[in-house]
Amino acid sequence: MGYPRRKMPQLSQKQIEEILAKKPEKRYNYFIKTVCAEEEVWGLADDEGWLLLEDDEDDTEVLAVFPSPEFAEIFRTKGEFDEFKVESLDLYEFVDWLDDFEKEKMKVAVFPTPDFQSAVMTPQQLKDDFQTEFDKETGE
Repeated sequence: MGYPRRKMPQLSQKQIEEILAKKPEKRYNYFIKTVCAEEEVWGLADDEGWLLLEDDEDDTEVLAVFPSPEFAEIFRTKGEFDEFKVESLDLYEFVDWLDDFEKEKMKVAVFPTPDFQSAVMTPQQLKDDFQTEFDKETGE
């Protein structure tokens, strides 16, 4: 399965394992930087839509998102989500989705590991952090 050419270098298996071993906050920061550089978000989708997980704290639905197809594939395989495919979404379209999520009181599970550890964020927090990262990249 081929994925689109990327601006950031391909990760080695060792790098993938090291990133997955990081705490959720560190993986969140990695997600923000990578997604802003690549301008793509990755997730799992089937014929009915994108994979939603449940937030144990308040029983709300959360969308699982990843910084690259490799991490989405690991989650798909180890989480036994065989009916789902790894799909990409343009970052700007994702930001539009975040506006809808806000209205629906949904959250986002950023970069969950195969054992479902993730940073669960509000749509507004994600938008703010994307903006901060873009401002850094453009020197504003």
